[in-house]
Amino acid sequence: MKLNRRQWLANVAVSATALSVVPRTALSQHRRVQSDFIKLDQNENPYGISTKVEEAITSAVGQSNRYPLRELAALRDLIAEREQVSNECVLMGGGCTELFSLACLAYGGSGKQVLAAEPTYSGFVSYVERIGGRLVRVPVNKRWETDLDAMTAQANGTNLVYICNPNNPTGTIVDGAKLRDFCAEQARQRIVLVDEAYYELVEDGRRISMVELVRQNANVIVVRTFSKIFGLAGLRVGYAIARPDLIAELRRWQTTFCAVNRLGIVAARVAYVDSEHIALSRKRIAEARQQLYPVLEQLGHKPILSSQANFIAFEAKSGSPQLISRLRTGYNIGVRPFEFLGKSWVRVSMGTKEEMETVAAALRDIG
Repeated sequence: MKLNRRQWLANVAVSATALSVVPRTALSQHRRVQSDFIKLDQNENPYGISTKVEEAITSAVGQSNRYPLRELAALRDLIAEREQVSNECVLMGGGCTELFSLACLAYGGSGKQVLAAEPTYSGFVSYVERIGGRLVRVPVNKRWETDLDAMTAQANGTNLVYICNPNNPTGTIVDGAKLRDFCAEQARQRIVLVDEAYYELVEDGRRISMVELVRQNANVIVVRTFSKIFGLAGLRVGYAIARPDLIAELRRWQTTFCAVNRLGIVAARVAYVDSEHIALSRKRIAEARQQLYPVLEQLGHKPILSSQANFIAFEAKSGSPQLISRLRTGYNIGVRPFEFLGKSWVRVSMGTKEEMETVAAALRDIG
């Protein structure tokens, strides 16, 4: 029996109340972000920041009148130490997007050929187009993975290769050893830019970071962000790891001497070493994926399986635009529309257990 909006919301409220009685001792430093609107459209960490990070931000507010150059250097050094590279191999930036723009300006604009998967992160490919780069798009394979063999066949004349792994919006990864071989071979002739924004979320044992190629002095730039598992999307902190001469070229295009604000820097330093928050976020997000997959399949939708990121993309059985509209207007749930490979898709970011229960109830109600 179909419920009207008031009845549906009442039922969900009862379910949420039941869930709220579950002991939350494990979440004492891992609270969900409260909001009336269920925002599942930008792949953020639904649990936000830990109390450790919040305290660090609060303590730093009083120094907001000072440029945080020493603090920025300390964060850079911390990352370099963990990644076992020189601090000259690390460049901090305002999230991944700034670092992508620097790489595009240096190596992918003004008619230069850029090779990328189809689909992949839209923010990168749209920037290449805006600055006059020539994009060559290679469709993902039947498993929805970046097709490295097909990309190799299309690489002639390419100046910059872009790989997003796990890929956005499919969520899939490619075998780490195969990716390493691909990047090493391509880097003999051109720059390879590897987007590891979702790297910390991966549970698959095939995960290998391409930072190891940086240590071998290859023409590889690895970009990561604090916007995903670390929960700092609103503070815009990212970093690139590459050979010192490549970092120097990226820095040449950077328009500010201090690309990250003080609060973002201090938050990132604490979040980077908050292993408890990272592990619990990864676990809860993986559980959310497993919670949603069977619901989608039972209702006749067609999800892209094996996501290793904090989102799932699926083709809605009765039309993705229609489903997105109904979720937003009828249930106050925001998800992201996509168009690729001739079809319309829905991408759902993973929320808290309570949020995913509400999404599942809405999808069942829509039918």
